[in-house]
Amino acid sequence: MNAVVHLAATEFSPEHPCTDPSLYEADEQLLAYMLQDLRALIRRRHNGELELAPYEVLTWSVHGLARTQVICDPNGLAEQRDVCIVGFFGERRGNPETQPRIDWLESALRDEFRHVPGVLSYSSIELFDDYWANLVVHTAEQDREVWRNRELHREAAEDASPAHYRSVRIHHGVVIGGVCSSNTIRLVRTKYWDYGDDPAQPPWTAERGLAAPASLTTPTPPVPA
Repeated sequence: MNAVVHLAATEFSPEHPCTDPSLYEADEQLLAYMLQDLRALIRRRHNGELELAPYEVLTWSVHGLARTQVICDPNGLAEQRDVCIVGFFGERRGNPETQPRIDWLESALRDEFRHVPGVLSYSSIELFDDYWANLVVHTAEQDREVWRNRELHREAAEDASPAHYRSVRIHHGVVIGGVCSSNTIRLVRTKYWDYGDDPAQPPWTAERGLAAPASLTTPTPPVPA
């Protein structure tokens, strides 16, 4: 593994287009879009318009592009407390031979959320430009270490991803006040993996720190009726 490069807030490595700071605007808009979907579901549940079973997988398509949501903890999503988010953006190589394995891993990773404390929801969206985006909402930073250290996640990140993706960027952030607040996602850090043309070679990796958010708050009861 190559040494991790530390990028300043506006620094750009031309050899690695995934690090272009101009990508933040589109990434933040897409994460906000997925967050709004979550808010709509939780508010409809609160109003008695639908029921959401824990770990139920919701799938649909928009203009032929796949969408998936897994509400792991409906009650937890409704709480008025700060939450953490992970936003994944992957630039696919366009190799159809790797797609079945990625589909299987995604399904298996969704099933594993039952065994990972703190994961509240998972959302994914297929994009027309050969990108794929995911949003995970969870309760605390240490949750990430639990799922990162699980064998299936390591297989996806270290083995399957280099063959399927040309580059990956992962944002970490928070939503102050929780999913049901009106607050936006505040990104605090971005990590980059550029696998280049040869997935067998070690990836180029980098990390960018952003402005630190306020401390996460103590959980409070769900929004009252």
